[in-house]
Amino acid sequence: MADMSASNRLSPTRIGWETLLVAGLLILTFIPFLGENLYSTKGEPREAVIAVAMLQSGDWVLPVTFGAEIPYKPPMLAWCIALFGSLNDGVVTEFLSRLPSALAVIVMVITGFRLYARRATVNLAMAAALITAGSFELFRSGTICRVDMLLTMFVVTALYAFYRQSDRHPGGTWSPSVWAALLMSGGVLTKGPVGMLLPCMVVFVFRLMRGNGFWKTTVSVGLSALLSLVLPALWYLAAYQKGGEEFLSLAMEENFGRFTGTMSYESHENPAWYNLLTLAYGLAPATLLLLMSVFVAPWRRREKASGATGFSLKRIWRKLHGMDSLELFSLLALVLIFVFYCIPKSKRSVYLLPVYPFAAYFIAMYVRWLLRHLPRLVKVYCWVICILGLVASAMVIAVMYGLLPEIGDAKIAVVTECLRESSHRFWPFALCMFSLLCACGLGRELMRSKARVGFGWTMIYTLVIYWMVQGAVLPAAMNVKSDKPLAQAIEAVVPSGPVYSYRPEAMWRYYVVNYYMHDRLRLFDVDMPEKGLLLVGEGDFQILKDGVGADYKFSDTKLLGCRSNETRQHTLLLEFERKHCAL
Repeated sequence: MADMSASNRLSPTRIGWETLLVAGLLILTFIPFLGENLYSTKGEPREAVIAVAMLQSGDWVLPVTFGAEIPYKPPMLAWCIALFGSLNDGVVTEFLSRLPSALAVIVMVITGFRLYARRATVNLAMAAALITAGSFELFRSGTICRVDMLLTMFVVTALYAFYRQSDRHPGGTWSPSVWAALLMSGGVLTKGPVGMLLPCMVVFVFRLMRGNGFWKTTVSVGLSALLSLVLPALWYLAAYQKGGEEFLSLAMEENFGRFTGTMSYESHENPAWYNLLTLAYGLAPATLLLLMSVFVAPWRRREKASGATGFSLKRIWRKLHGMDSLELFSLLALVLIFVFYCIPKSKRSVYLLPVYPFAAYFIAMYVRWLLRHLPRLVKVYCWVICILGLVASAMVIAVMYGLLPEIGDAKIAVVTECLRESSHRFWPFALCMFSLLCACGLGRELMRSKARVGFGWTMIYTLVIYWMVQGAVLPAAMNVKSDKPLAQAIEAVVPSGPVYSYRPEAMWRYYVVNYYMHDRLRLFDVDMPEKGLLLVGEGDFQILKDGVGADYKFSDTKLLGCRSNETRQHTLLLEFERKHCAL
């Protein structure tokens, strides 16, 4: 890897090759193993089944799942999945449902790399790109079927588009940014107004701090915001015409109720410090280097050398105004988005995803400083990652071939058995061996190379570890938790037609089962049908009988003993019929 301390900018010719390198690493990290993991939690199939409903019904505005449930989010993710599914004979697979998230990561990181490469340095841009891609939370979100990664891509790339406009017009402009508006439209169609609000908030503050006129900034950003709402408004109008007050109430709750903490259901309420914690582990393994540097206090040396000590708002304000434009823009994006998501009661780790590319840029700058002043610390960090990867790879291989003693915990025993079974497949073993060999190669490189070279290879090795995790470890750990076998067992008994389901919690459904049954489940407590087949957990069945036992007769258990991971109950498949009073 090239020296991170170099100050050369990329030439137009070189930037293409560097972009191809970054793109290749990203594709290898996020694409190949998207379909290896079955759905095991409600989040992914809840999004994927909307695309299934789109393809089955032909309704791409407001499709209904479970025969009655309208989507909680705008349709951009479902549109993407349905488009991929339409190219696959109308079949939505786990791979295709996760592909939009993976492509969103790739587009976002490449766009950021090209921006920083043109306006900073090649090595800083490369380091920021690899730190971003190697962040645990971003990797996790980029390999699952959820709206958050797609939203993040639209928000971050809209910010980049705004910055390019500001860079071309340092004195400000009255014109809107059409590219930013289009990207924000995608964000609004992914998860609501926040897709427009975040980029506009950041660029508004940035331009004011750069001395652009208030009215010129207001008009330019305001016009961009209005343009971004045109396309989403068309969908919201069409959805309201189909869904009426139910859709309007749901849209208001999801966008404003979530922010104010007035949701009708539990909505991930967490304290303010939760965001600090989730950002810390989400940026791992880079967080480890930051923690290690705390003990040597390098910033104190830096302050003493510059003669600046102590806390002063005036000095901080002066530093902000003296910052490079790109640094200031990145800092504002990091801080303002982070603070914004500290306000609502509803807090989740994925909400902070737009922060990660900008945090990675500053981490890269900090690493550059460490390489100049504390190269030994960086090398120690590289050795830690190398040893951890070596040990992890060796342990997985040892488990595969039964070289470790049995562990009494039942859940671990199940995963261990799945890993042993995967030893007969090529890819799990190959990925583990590749990770092991790469760890050995990295160790050899660290012994003979300088810290800056070792750090570059360590960042790439972090991605190799993710290959092993996604292709070998996660399938063994997660697939045993999937309700796909339950869905297959039900379809063996009931190959066609609707199957009714019941769960007492309003926000919980048999989402995994419904996806693998191609949206055949219906909601018993909504439809209140005359007769049919009912899927219900043993514990939930007692609640149901207490409520409707006087009106319905239940009999003939078709399936008993299959435990659902979603309900954590043994599952019943019952015949039911409404009782009719004699005249």
